[in-house]
Order: sequence, then structure tokens, then C-alpha cells
Amino acid sequence: MGFLRKLFKAEEKKVITVVSGLPRSGTSMMMKMLEAGGIPPLTDAIRTADDDNPKGYYEFERVKKMDKGDVAWLPEAKGKVVKVI
Repeated sequence: MGFLRKLFKAEEKKVITVVSGLPRSGTSMMMKMLEAGGIPPLTDAIRTADDDNPKGYYEFERVKKMDKGDVAWLPEAKGKVVKVI
């Protein structure tokens, strides 16, 4: 067991957890579940909750600019879950 703890120390290997899927496929629900499980979400709270998603969308707008080279935010995402649509 000590070997596994050493191998998978969270502070040494921070991964970016990605949730992806088509619209209305449950990505916000998956983000909510992962947050409840202890993985903090990377969000910007720009898109607010509405009738379709009363608990919120869990989106980070800069994700939509990755194809244009905006990746400077990736270090901020380490250890978190981010939705990529």
C-alpha cells in the first residue's frame, strides 16, 4: 500500500480531468458528481443557471479558445475538472 501512495501522490501528479460530450448529454451532471466526489471544477461562472440547468453549467469560456492557441490557463486546471464541449 505504501508503494501505491508514493506512486499516486496527488501533490506530485496533478492531472486535469476532462468531461466532454454533446449538448444535453449530462456533462453538467457529471461535473456536479465529480465536484461532490472531491475534484474541484474549473469554472468562470459566466454562464449562469437557467430552467434547463438549474444547478449551473460548470463552463469555462477560455476552453473555447484552445484551438486558437489560448492554453495559458492550463496550469490553473491542474488538479481540477474542466468541461470541454
